[in-house]
Amino acid sequence: MPQVKRNEALTRAYAATKRKIELNDLPTMLLRQGQTFYRSVDPNSRYTPLSKPLPGKALSAALTDRALAPSDGIREGNNRFSGPALGVPASGGLYCALQQEALVNESVHYNRKVAPWALSGRCVLKIRLTQMITVAELSPHNPRALRFLRELGTGTWDEMIDPLDCSVARGIGLAIAQCSYLNGLVYQTVRASERSDEERGDNIVFFAPQGYKLSFLTAEEVYYYGKTYEPEIFPVV
Repeated sequence: MPQVKRNEALTRAYAATKRKIELNDLPTMLLRQGQTFYRSVDPNSRYTPLSKPLPGKALSAALTDRALAPSDGIREGNNRFSGPALGVPASGGLYCALQQEALVNESVHYNRKVAPWALSGRCVLKIRLTQMITVAELSPHNPRALRFLRELGTGTWDEMIDPLDCSVARGIGLAIAQCSYLNGLVYQTVRASERSDEERGDNIVFFAPQGYKLSFLTAEEVYYYGKTYEPEIFPVV
């Protein structure tokens, strides 16, 4: 898990990003209504309890809504772009994947299993965006993002993707979380693919207060992964 190890680096990145936002010099992306995302959760966690329904049944939206709210913010969850910070406003973050490759790569890293079984014992929510929103984009596919990070300071890109130290990433994320017209941040996963480094995939973090369900997201289906490769799929009503 990444940790904030240098609070001075966090506050410096926060201040530099805030200045860029005030100058409207930040790469952004428009996400359209209907776009889908994927979120992997532990169904036995106290923060995302999702008991598997009986065969042929469905999950209620009231139940899945709990998995669409950040569990960090005031609480430290050792997440890269969100959480508390000394001297900087805290924010929670809901972490999802834009592509299934990113979801698998993250799961392989954290669950320490080979790709076909990386999601065993977990469930994946297929989430739909119910309105158009704007997010920051700091993935390497966008040349403007690389320029933006270079202008924040020498070595900012490497510091932002440091797998163990999230000080700079947390500062950047918390500054974006304070921006009134941005709802999140798109970034490339730092976890490499077992097949190719070109297949990392992109993640997105939606910023919101801890425990606050994001009104522009809704769960459509939930996939439960057990001891077989194919998941059990249940609709949300």
